[in-house]
Amino acid sequence: MTTLNRSRPPSSVAHPARPRPSPLASYDAVFVVAINVAVVTWMWFRHDGLGRSGNFDEWLVSIGQLTGLYTALAVMLGLVLVSRAPWLERRYGMDQMMRAHRLTGFTAAWLMVTHVLASTIGLARDTGISIWDQIVDYVRNYDYLIGAIIGFGLFGVVIVVSVRAARRRLPYEVWWLIHLATYAAAALAFGHQTAIGADFVLDGWAFAYWVVLWTAVSILVFGFRWIALVWRLARHRLRIAAVEAESAGVVTLVVEGQGLERMRAQAGQFFLLRVLDRRRWWKAHPFSVSAPPDGRSLRFTVKALGDHTARLQTIAVGTRVAVEGPYGGFLDALPTDRKMLFIASGIGITPFRGLVEDLDRPQDVTLIYRNPTPDDAVFRADLERLSSEMGFELLMSYSRVGDGVNPFVPDALLESVPDVCERDVFVIGSPPLVASARRGLRLAGVPSDRIHLESFTY
Repeated sequence: MTTLNRSRPPSSVAHPARPRPSPLASYDAVFVVAINVAVVTWMWFRHDGLGRSGNFDEWLVSIGQLTGLYTALAVMLGLVLVSRAPWLERRYGMDQMMRAHRLTGFTAAWLMVTHVLASTIGLARDTGISIWDQIVDYVRNYDYLIGAIIGFGLFGVVIVVSVRAARRRLPYEVWWLIHLATYAAAALAFGHQTAIGADFVLDGWAFAYWVVLWTAVSILVFGFRWIALVWRLARHRLRIAAVEAESAGVVTLVVEGQGLERMRAQAGQFFLLRVLDRRRWWKAHPFSVSAPPDGRSLRFTVKALGDHTARLQTIAVGTRVAVEGPYGGFLDALPTDRKMLFIASGIGITPFRGLVEDLDRPQDVTLIYRNPTPDDAVFRADLERLSSEMGFELLMSYSRVGDGVNPFVPDALLESVPDVCERDVFVIGSPPLVASARRGLRLAGVPSDRIHLESFTY
């Protein structure tokens, strides 16, 4: 069993501000996607998709048309998932939406490959020409096909760099820049679809349906990702007010500006922080608020884990910044009438550092904080002081001190938190930590609807 340093102090009461609940129910998004898939499939039937499948060649062309329509839907869904619409993020959480975005992207890729191969092979066989001659015919006689081919290539590059093995080798900034090609690929695909797609050419109602869908997606993406960013930049005029050293390679950035109380930020949430200088204005990285927002400032604690976070250790006071957010999906599960277990590791402690001060029943909270050594524990002294003052139980766990046993195996969890199955559990950290904790919690008997996860990933 890993050594756990315990602190059980007298209790105190805090008075938190509560996050706004999402207006969506859990399955609303699934319902909307299913409706659109059904509508598109019905359109394909209505336009004689099956009737034109008299032989194998025609069947290939028809399947190519259907998969092309599904590809357009998948691309739009992928864009919606990264639109940063607040009512979506509050319900599902950005990390879950990013996982769904990644799955949707690979689904769109397979659909697109099927669309291209089935259409090209089917048309070539039907007209009795070679595949190469069919490609040449595309370029000479089909409107917007060159753009579609370029879009297909761009989308292929995005998919390749999104494969986990490739993504681990690429700096975040390079990965992000390549990902921007998705917008160009979507625009080129729209031109191709409007020029030769059966839904556009043959049916005015179908034309209107697709135009409405693409317009709605464009409004979501540009409205919440870009227009909202510029509006907030002008409204709040944020600057770095102080840079406070916490430990080796860890600083707290104090950000001040105008009208911060209107952001309605909550302890436990995070923002995407963008430094507005010539080298970094286009980069946005996620950082959790590490103290309850007071309406005058936001505090972000940053550990040097890469080039960008290393440069933030020495950022100049007065530097202008912009923020997007606040985000943090699992806060929809708060408040809860049950006792709570918080699990974090390393710099993942930052959202809990602020959240424990904002809870109205801190004596019902147990916090497990996992690190390699005591020296790696950010806010260790602060957490021990808060534990003593507020009454929550603090369990410090170290992988390189003591016997090194994983504290998230079921026996270890039940020994350190005997009533874990009766609690709501909140886990924040890297994907390996989140996966390990979730597996141990489920094996220990914690119901899945009481496990709330948020992982630091992109």
